Amino acid sequence: PRLDGLFLRRFLRLQAVLFPGWPSPSALMFLTLLCVALLEQLVIYQVGIIPSQYYEVLGNKDFSRFKTLTAVALTLIVVNSTLKSFDQFICNMMYVSWRKSLTEYLHSCYFQGQVYYSLHVLREDIDNPDQRISQDVERFCRQLSSMASKLIISPFTLAYYTYQCFHRFKHMQIRVNAEPAAFYSWDQHL
Repeated sequence: PRLDGLFLRRFLRLQAVLFPGWPSPSALMFLTLLCVALLEQLVIYQVGIIPSQYYEVLGNKDFSRFKTLTAVALTLIVVNSTLKSFDQFICNMMYVSWRKSLTEYLHSCYFQGQVYYSLHVLREDIDNPDQRISQDVERFCRQLSSMASKLIISPFTLAYYTYQCFHRFKHMQIRVNAEPAAFYSWDQHL
């Protein structure tokens, strides 16, 4: 197998089977998974901020704020674990839906005309085509559903960190060029 134009065409053809239209259950589950994955990333970001807030609270010895921050941290952890579970549940639901759609599509192609006869009798190089259909569909749908949430969130994560790096790069340019900028600004005021 190669990752070429033929693979891409076949993969897009499969996507048309897995996502038959906009209001389809698969499309709605995919959209729900996108929302859950984005919300999960937001919660993970908030959990990542908490340790820096703890250092500030411990430095000020503010016990009431410490209790509040601990309650917020525990709530975020529970929300995060709930979102992760919901993420896995949606992926499993998509797996079942995709497996059903793809199996029905392949069986309709298999029983169309004399294809099943041709594969069983005339083609000796293909053994057990019906078993291959069921096992390959199961493997493909299982892998695709396990990758779905990671594939969904990757472009957003990439865009966010690209923005953060660009923002940091601009701040670093200001720091590196502080002296020329100061002289330029001073020259403007004369």
